[in-house]
Amino acid sequence: MNATTDQGDAYGFKARWMAEKNREAADAARVAYNFPPSVREERVNYYLAEADRWDALADQGQQGDTP
Repeated sequence: MNATTDQGDAYGFKARWMAEKNREAADAARVAYNFPPSVREERVNYYLAEADRWDALADQGQQGDTP
């Protein structure tokens, strides 16, 4: 069993990391020439939307419980 001591930032650092990974996936999807251009564009848009979603979660986590 692996124990972790990183119990802190559930929505901050990890969410930012996920956002960055989705941006990297979007960059890779732009040059995935095994897909037609319309599918490439759809994949890029999906990954960028996911990155925005993770950024919003990170921002929410940094603000705490205040709206």
